Amino acid sequence: MFRRVGLTLVFLLCVSPASAHDAFILDARRATPGPRLELIELPAIGVPVGKRYRLHVEPGLPRGVVFGVFTKPFDHGFHEAGPGFQLDESGELVSSEAGSKRRLDDMTFGPGPYPRGAAWEAALVSSDRAVRIFAKTVPYPITAADRTCKVSLELASHLGDRFVASGKGFPPGEDVLTRLQYSGRLIQRQSRISPEGLLAPDLISHRAISADRGARYTVKARSCEVSVEYDWGEPALIRR
Repeated sequence: MFRRVGLTLVFLLCVSPASAHDAFILDARRATPGPRLELIELPAIGVPVGKRYRLHVEPGLPRGVVFGVFTKPFDHGFHEAGPGFQLDESGELVSSEAGSKRRLDDMTFGPGPYPRGAAWEAALVSSDRAVRIFAKTVPYPITAADRTCKVSLELASHLGDRFVASGKGFPPGEDVLTRLQYSGRLIQRQSRISPEGLLAPDLISHRAISADRGARYTVKARSCEVSVEYDWGEPALIRR
């Protein structure tokens, strides 16, 4: 499910064995059906301080359970950003930590300066680690589009040398050509678009041949051609 104020990706409820010290191994890939968490991007007001998000939780959380908010940058594990939330009489998540009540809906969270294409995650986790709800977004996406066709790159390496390319809006079932160009190299592959118009995730890697760290990734279909220009290596890790 998406809520469009900012671009968000939503993960479902995740249940796993309890552990008192497992904050850094929270994993949204082990998801099961249940309540959902969304990261809703807020409009910038006044002096820019980076992207900020509000957490929205769908109904369905158990009462009498204490939850913590955790966040995860692309290059580290989860850490707790807000403890002590419980459902109040009206069904709102409220924290009484630090002697004052705070509603989760009134709080904002953000990654601060952040690289392009890097994912940022948030989680709402019960104190016994039995209930885990996750959401993920890319604050500064690397994207390009041509007509209905859109391609995105997500940073997939702490060294900045690998990305995952994905796409949507392509003609269903069509064979397309992907091209990766960097440092004088040209790597071409054939790929088939899914019946839903999606380009299958494509892991693209780079290795140092010259000092140039600029690259271009292109997907060519019969009705569109999308090229994404980006930096890799150390320049890809620059925080904005």
